[in-house]
Amino acid sequence: MVIFYYIASFITFVLAIYAVYLLSKLSKQKALKKVADEELAKKNRAQMSSVVESIVDISKAMQQEQCPTIEGCVRLKVLIDQLRLSEEERKPFEVYYEVYDKTEHIPTHQAWTDLEKRQQMKFTRDMMLIEQEYQAEIKETVDKTVEHFKEVSEKMKSE
Repeated sequence: MVIFYYIASFITFVLAIYAVYLLSKLSKQKALKKVADEELAKKNRAQMSSVVESIVDISKAMQQEQCPTIEGCVRLKVLIDQLRLSEEERKPFEVYYEVYDKTEHIPTHQAWTDLEKRQQMKFTRDMMLIEQEYQAEIKETVDKTVEHFKEVSEKMKSE
């Protein structure tokens, strides 16, 4: 009977040591996960900060007429999409989405260069008409965009 107690005690002792080993391993894994999560959050904040800065820069360039209106609207729409805003948060910038929708069929980059001059002129005329149609709304929205995203940028920097 004494041997049984020794064996049971030994088995209990081994199981206790194994449990401590597993708890130690779990603790290390949790610490590594926490560090990885913090790094990912830091990377995401840096990326979002960069997107916000780009939005402010493009908006300012549009205010100063250094960036073509249609191109600026398309770029701002794409950047705002990267922020994954809710429908309500995106509402003040809806004109960018409207301009994007009306111009998404127009070729860009190399596809634009490959077009015949006549096709380029047709698309340029279309862009001018869209720009005229939305000119006042775009100007107003660009001003709001600069102010809004400057505040967002400052808030992100202070965090």
